[in-house]
Amino acid sequence: MESSRRKQAREDLGFTESEEVQVKIDKALANEEARREKKKLAREKLESEFSYRTVKGISFLMDKCFADAILGIVLPGAGDVLTSVLTLPFLYVSVFKVKSLPLTLAVLYNMMLDCFIGLVPYLGDALDVFYRSYVRNYRLIVGFVEDDQDIIAEVRRSAWKSAIMIVVLGVACYFVYQLVKGLYMSIAAMCGCN
Repeated sequence: MESSRRKQAREDLGFTESEEVQVKIDKALANEEARREKKKLAREKLESEFSYRTVKGISFLMDKCFADAILGIVLPGAGDVLTSVLTLPFLYVSVFKVKSLPLTLAVLYNMMLDCFIGLVPYLGDALDVFYRSYVRNYRLIVGFVEDDQDIIAEVRRSAWKSAIMIVVLGVACYFVYQLVKGLYMSIAAMCGCN
């Protein structure tokens, strides 16, 4: 129900019902265009930054050129540590550039799963060829940067699952590490290598 004052003011300004609706539509369109322009400028700024280009390069090198698997085979143990360190730029971009907790959890989950897979000697290195965590993380970051609503919704839906799985994988990584360490120590003791 409209007050008589409002109705009188609208009539005094010469607005009809359809003109008023059109003004609201034009204002909403202008707001949407401003939002898109702001997103576009933010995306262009982020894409020009060193950290974003680094993430793109690491993703290509580690998963497309199979450096993740090769480092795991050539440098057992140390290769896994190095590949884990190379995920830090992904975390940096998700935390400080994109500023999204669900994205950060998803990136961290992919990193932990890759670390867990890589802990299994030789088999883990072979599986690294198929589980491409760097490409996954890069795809998620690009989805957030380009405002891909499907990716954003997917990441937000699975945020709690990612948080729980990070804890589970952290504990599992610890026990697998202890198991592998114990196996290596047993083999070294049997061979007389101390």
